[in-house]
Amino acid sequence: MTHFTRRGLLLTAIAVSLSLSACSGAAGGGAGRPASTGGAGEAPDFSLPTLDGKTARLSDYQGKVVLIDFWSTTCDPCIAAMPHLVELYQKNKDRGFVVLSIALDGPESRSQVSNVVHQRGMVFPVLLDEETTVTARYNPKRELPFTVLVDRSGSILRKRGGYQPGDEAALEAEIEKALGSP
Repeated sequence: MTHFTRRGLLLTAIAVSLSLSACSGAAGGGAGRPASTGGAGEAPDFSLPTLDGKTARLSDYQGKVVLIDFWSTTCDPCIAAMPHLVELYQKNKDRGFVVLSIALDGPESRSQVSNVVHQRGMVFPVLLDEETTVTARYNPKRELPFTVLVDRSGSILRKRGGYQPGDEAALEAEIEKALGSP
């Protein structure tokens, strides 16, 4: 194997590794685990267009427990986590829980967002952050998937990057705890 071939293989391996860690959020968590941080103050309000052409604001959901989920159609861990978010929403929506699903896909892949939303049964609001203004405020490292849990008073309870099977149990416990306080 020539020096150039070995170097090309090494560069390819590095590029694949970086793209996987960027999608999974492993860059912030170490040892392959997603990053998780505690509360980070007040959740800044935002306004984004929804997939169905309306506008949604975080402040529209004041008094509810809100899970803000940043995702993309090109992120496999995002798609893997989605059935669990749908289940958590269905189970808790009548108790004051909402998921605001923020797609980071650009205008060129908007139809893919619609397809994934339909295929995955995403019945909660799906917002479009095509210019990444909300992402820059909440998730400057652009980890995917990335979730922010906001309590009824508008305070951030936790931020978490990445998804691995089993993470939904910890998220469900955090949501239950937040919903327990009216």
